[in-house]
Amino acid sequence: MARRKFDKQFKNSAVKLILGEGYSVKEVSQELDVHANSLYRWVQEVEEYGENAFPGNGTALLNL
Repeated sequence: MARRKFDKQFKNSAVKLILGEGYSVKEVSQELDVHANSLYRWVQEVEEYGENAFPGNGTALLNL
């Protein structure tokens, strides 16, 4: 089974549902069919790096 990839816009939209709209991680996970652990990681990245989160193509956030 191939690993799924999500673009920056999708991740930011999912995080916005959690942080901005007040949905729970469980609700967003079920609605978008994304594992809850991924959502928790995305939220953590946005909280830590803001606009610089999700630089793309698996690039580590080493140059910040």
